[in-house]
Amino acid sequence: MKKNWSIRGGLLVTVAVWLASFVVVTSAFADNAVKLRVLVISTGSEAQDLGLSFIKPVLDEMGVPYDVLNAATDDLTAAMLASASNGAACSSQEAGCVGNYNGVILTDADLVPNFTPSEWDILHNYQKDFRVREAVLSGWPGTYWDPNPPFGIYLDYGLTYSSSGANYSAQWSVPANYQKEVFEYINQANPLPITDFAFAANPRNDTLGPRDGTVPRVVPLLKTQNGEALVSIIQYIVPPGTTPVREVMFSTITHAPFLLHSRVLAYEFVNWATQGVFIGARFVHMAAHLDDLFLDNTLWDPALSADNPLQTYRLNSSDISNGVSKQTAFRAAFPTAGAFKLDFAFNGAGAVVDPAATTLTANLTEDLVAAVVANKNHFRFINHTFSHADMDKAPVPANPNCDYDTFTTLAAIKAEITKNRTVWGLLGLPEQSANNQVIVTGNHSGLKDRNCTDYPELHPEMFNVQDDDIPFDQGGASPLFLQAAASAGVNYLASDSSQQAQNIEQFITQYDDGSSSNRLMLPRWPTNVFYNVINPDQLVDEYNYIFHDRFVNAGQDPCAIPGAICATRTYEEILTAEADSAVRHMLTFNKWPHYFHQSNLAKYDENGNTLQFDWLNAVFAIYEELFKLPVKNYPYYRIGNQTRDRLNSKTAAIQATWNRAANTVTLSADKAVQNLFITGVAGGQLYGGQIIRQLTSVNTTPTTLNVNRALTQ
Repeated sequence: MKKNWSIRGGLLVTVAVWLASFVVVTSAFADNAVKLRVLVISTGSEAQDLGLSFIKPVLDEMGVPYDVLNAATDDLTAAMLASASNGAACSSQEAGCVGNYNGVILTDADLVPNFTPSEWDILHNYQKDFRVREAVLSGWPGTYWDPNPPFGIYLDYGLTYSSSGANYSAQWSVPANYQKEVFEYINQANPLPITDFAFAANPRNDTLGPRDGTVPRVVPLLKTQNGEALVSIIQYIVPPGTTPVREVMFSTITHAPFLLHSRVLAYEFVNWATQGVFIGARFVHMAAHLDDLFLDNTLWDPALSADNPLQTYRLNSSDISNGVSKQTAFRAAFPTAGAFKLDFAFNGAGAVVDPAATTLTANLTEDLVAAVVANKNHFRFINHTFSHADMDKAPVPANPNCDYDTFTTLAAIKAEITKNRTVWGLLGLPEQSANNQVIVTGNHSGLKDRNCTDYPELHPEMFNVQDDDIPFDQGGASPLFLQAAASAGVNYLASDSSQQAQNIEQFITQYDDGSSSNRLMLPRWPTNVFYNVINPDQLVDEYNYIFHDRFVNAGQDPCAIPGAICATRTYEEILTAEADSAVRHMLTFNKWPHYFHQSNLAKYDENGNTLQFDWLNAVFAIYEELFKLPVKNYPYYRIGNQTRDRLNSKTAAIQATWNRAANTVTLSADKAVQNLFITGVAGGQLYGGQIIRQLTSVNTTPTTLNVNRALTQ
């Protein structure tokens, strides 16, 4: 049974007599300081609480320090929020008392049944005492009465339930005085589709409120078509004053990691709670890698419902010049794309006169090679090994029945890396030195053991998992490959995020690569623009065969099969589905690239259209309906550098205190931390209406930074 009773309507009058006993005292603020750390209060573990599974990855990706209090198992105490040197709870009026959190996020509005009225009082008193904001991710817009002394309303969101549903076309209504502070990154000219359950409510804005003497004033930010509130700011004011003593951002929308509207709103819950001053940052990213440059790809044959080895495609000079034009047009069409560049992961064996020669000679007069060299500054490049050979673990003992070739010496694998670097230099491709840190192996090989059985030849992005595969985290990686990479000075290894244990940024510590440092795994997202298609007809045929027709042909109901589709899709419908998926990836603030293949840049009609830019155009069309943020388009080595620095910073104890009297942040760490991002301080770049600064080094010597929330810019 709930320990917290919800009441609405006329019952509010009965508690008015209790208000006089809860007088809010304005703090003197001896220190007026809080640590830059967020407290998340959940109703359970990530597996039990959708809200926690939604917001925790956002905080992790942004690099925001936080603690989680599980209300189902832990009690909140005042000393957790602010304590003196002796461990006892303290207040902001006491010299030396610093608040432990500069923001609070609740995964649920009432945290029932385990968060008690006294815990709510402790939380609200801390927020008032240290001027700390709260964000509520989801829940019932109710009012709650304490049936035990001191009785009275302890929780009141100032709203009256109006309606509920699973589909709203939400309209933005951010008032002018908040335009610089909340949801500035969103394209508010367009409605936001809410595609899961939500309560809608109307502001009461009456004279009643909780027992602490405050009265809630509701400012809707996002409304239903009928004008009901879905996301609001609630200002708690002590009459006759007008300045809020506590502020809450309140959402009545269901949130989960897989919901697009949740991805859109996620950042503001963190930004609001922290008042825009926090360790970490968010940027939106998009990089598109085209693998296999200078090689050809086999093509899908609709008559065979499979690849036809007699049909292949290799880009030509016309495709390259057309790609330059299409890239220029793409940048012009989408302001958020900036100076976007495609990345070619190339195989130098297809760009030299004789791949078997001891001394390599670039084939500079060949059509494709000449075109790439002439247009090299329009693109970026990645080492994809010399010949695209597999790097998988060789069977021990040797297995003559293995249906793919393997390397048996470290020198041979290392040569695949270094020979491609030689070709890089022969072609004069840009930024070779920085890119020597990165390798993309053929088929992301070397990171799992296929156990001598190859995958079905539909396409590797979907069907490269066999029952006998040994994944990366179970000893499946090739020690020779990892040793060769370390020996060649490679720091970053591309992985396929669809593979077990490869869908996480991680330092590779479980394998000995003979080096004192660790390689870093950098995942890439596959797409359903397959390696073996060059035009929409091929893509539609293969897509529908894989996700629909083959099940029907086998007498199965595709609607009953996870990952299948109930009906075939047109090219436009495929693009929409793929773009929706890609935008969701972008809104995680993750840097992972999406990967394609050289065949996808083929010009398929007289207008110069390509599958690659059809996909990019569809993605950015959806993105710009939602967001105004410029999209970062980084080379792979820079993604590696930033990922390395972020992972390293997570192992440090970072101390940051915001002195609101001086409006400064004092920052230090227990060890050297490089390139740490901090939002809301002077001296950085303006992004999404906020200043984000990157500090070259943070260490045990405190650094003092001036706070600048950029609300007037």
